[in-house]
Formats: sequence, structure tokens, C-alpha cells
Amino acid sequence: MIRNALVIDQVERTGFALATFMRHAGIPRVDVTRSGHGFVEAVQHRRHDLLVVDIDTPEVTGLQMIDAVVEAGSPAALVLMSAQPPRILQAAEDYARARGARVLSAIAKPRTMVTMASAAQAMARERRHRAGLRRGSAPPASGGAPAFTEAVLREALATRQIAAHFQPRHCARTGVLRGAELQPGWYRPDDTWLSAADFLPAIAQAGLHDALVQRMLECAFELLGYMHKDHGLRLGVRVPASVAASVSWAQGVAEQAERAGIAADQLVLEIAEDGGARCNEVLAGAVAHLRLRGFHCAIDRFGQGDSTLSRWFKVPFSELQIDARQLAQARENPHARHILASVIAMAREQHATLLVKGVDGEHDLALARSLGCHVTQGAQHAAPMAESAFVQYAALLRYAAGRPQAPHNPDAG
Repeated sequence: MIRNALVIDQVERTGFALATFMRHAGIPRVDVTRSGHGFVEAVQHRRHDLLVVDIDTPEVTGLQMIDAVVEAGSPAALVLMSAQPPRILQAAEDYARARGARVLSAIAKPRTMVTMASAAQAMARERRHRAGLRRGSAPPASGGAPAFTEAVLREALATRQIAAHFQPRHCARTGVLRGAELQPGWYRPDDTWLSAADFLPAIAQAGLHDALVQRMLECAFELLGYMHKDHGLRLGVRVPASVAASVSWAQGVAEQAERAGIAADQLVLEIAEDGGARCNEVLAGAVAHLRLRGFHCAIDRFGQGDSTLSRWFKVPFSELQIDARQLAQARENPHARHILASVIAMAREQHATLLVKGVDGEHDLALARSLGCHVTQGAQHAAPMAESAFVQYAALLRYAAGRPQAPHNPDAG
């Protein structure tokens, strides 16, 4: 039997109306809070039978509240609510179940109080806890010996020898500059320069993916900091799924952006194709948290590695990225082009931004346009360039256009 419940809703009158209805439904004690921090504190200090969670609470998202419930060892069952798109609510539910929380239902707002009461009454009939699911597995170890020692790599990251090059991205329809992808490069003390392909295997072998991502985020924040007038520009940072698969990591990125004074809307976290299917639920929670914080999240190299339909269905991405290989296949093979067109149509139905990499000529650009893609990247526009060169590149295009760039509207290209 439900003896006490805790309701958190960012709209005060909704929370109190729900609490009143639940009391009439036979729950003796129902506490209400609008504060995510208050919810976390209550979970840590009081035992509840039922927690009704509005995951849209701004200062602490529902994903963080789920973490707090699990980490406090609370026996309470959860009812999740949200006015966000259904994919975000579903991702929150999957994340909670993956962490071993007892989820009764996930309810899109607004719904009737009767629906809420039914969820509460279901708690009285539940007698067994769901079995906890293990969190996603660590990425497989890469083969081969590293080309550089861990100490050398750490020094290169700490001393900023490893920095970002920027490959421009343009609107497929108008050609307007939309941003850039950050690609790591290594300026060594002996004046040699190494591309990412030369040292990324060693980064993986040393377990330094997280440190490399942090370095790229620093580069992104620094550039955005003094290009603040270019509000239409978004910078893409590639993140291994094994690094991104935690809400605490996602919150750390949000806090870094806030400290740097950078709007979340200016960053795209591009989730790489690793981690395996078992990490999808936890990854879904992290991406949902980032989306709630205002960031854009992309599935990188869709169709390659672990970036499959399963991940797309589970994780609430806002952008789908197609790589050069798929574009080349579509260029040469009508069947491949038909499949790619179907994938793009699927993503457009989800209102996702479509980005194509490897656009190396006018024919590729025409193909990307015909398929309905929004943004293109490749040699047709420009090769990756150092930060100072990208700043000049953006300034020249802005000068040529004769006006500031407008904010990016994916549906407008």
C-alpha cells in the first residue's frame, strides 16, 4: 500500500492539484516540491513509496533525479512526466530502467489526473522489484601497441600541443556558413604536425578518450567565446559513446559551458559509433539530459559500427550525420541511393537536422540537396584549418554576404 508520495512539478498549481487528487485516491501523505534540489534532498532523507517526477525541472533535470533515487537506494517506484517530445520521455524511462529503478509509467503532459491516479494505484499492487540492469559496458580494447606512451600523450594534452582544426560546414541550399567540426591535431615540439589518425589509436590504448574530448571542448568554448557575434555558428565535438554514457558527464559539459558563458545551442555533441547496444539505454539518458539543457546531439556516421537503427530509436538525437562512404555508395549505386533517401526521410519525420560529410564536388553537393539534406561538409567547401584561419574564413564569408548570419533553422536548410 502507498503510505507516502513525493511530487515534483515545475508548475506549482499542477503539483498541488495532483497531490490533492492523490490524497483523495487514498494516499495519506503527499509532499510537493518545485525544486529539483529539494527533491534530491528529500530522497536522501526520507523513505517514500512513490515518486512522481516532472523531468523538465530546469535546475536539476529528471535524469539527475533518477540518479539520486538509485544512488540513495530508495525503494520508491517512479512515475515520470514530461511536456518534452515523446522520444525524450521514452529515453528517460529507458535510462531509469537501465539503472535499476522501478518505473510504473511515463506520462506525456498534459494528461488527466485520472491517469495519474491509476499509476499511483498500480503501485499498491506491485509486490516485487524489477531486477536491476547492468550499466553499459566499457568499449573494447583496441588492438596493437600504442605509438606513444601515456605520459607523452598526457603532456601533449596538458600543454595544449593537441589542439583543434576546424572543417567548415555550410547550408546545403544557400551555401551560408553554419559552423565547423573540430578535428584534433598534434603540434609537436619538433615542429612536426600529426593528424588525428596518427595518434588516436594511442589515445584509445591509453584510455584517454575522456581527456581528449575535454581538450576539444576547451577549444570549442575558446573559439565561441570570441566569435560570440556569429550566433548562427555551431561547433561539433565528437564524443565516444563510452565517454558520453552518463548523466553526470552530460551535466559536467553543461556546467563547463555555463562557466565559459557559451550558449548550449552553439554546441553539437556528436556521439561516435562505439559502446555496443547494451549502452544505448544509459546513453539515451545522457543525451536526453543534454537535450534538456539545450545542446544539440548527433548520431555520428549513421550506419557504421554501433550507430545503427537500434541506437537511433533508443536515443533522442536531434541530428543525423552521414559519412563520405555512404555518400559515395549513393553516388555510384541506385539501390544505395534509395536506402539513403529512406534513412533521410525517416530522420526528417523526427525533425532532425541532416548533415552529410565528404562532399567533395558539385555532384556530391547536388546529390545532398536532392536528398533533402540541410548541412554539408567536405572539400567542396574547405579543408580542415587552424583556428586563426577559420576565424578569417568566417569573417571573409560574412563580409562577402554583407550582413550577419541568421540563426540556423534546420527546416530552412
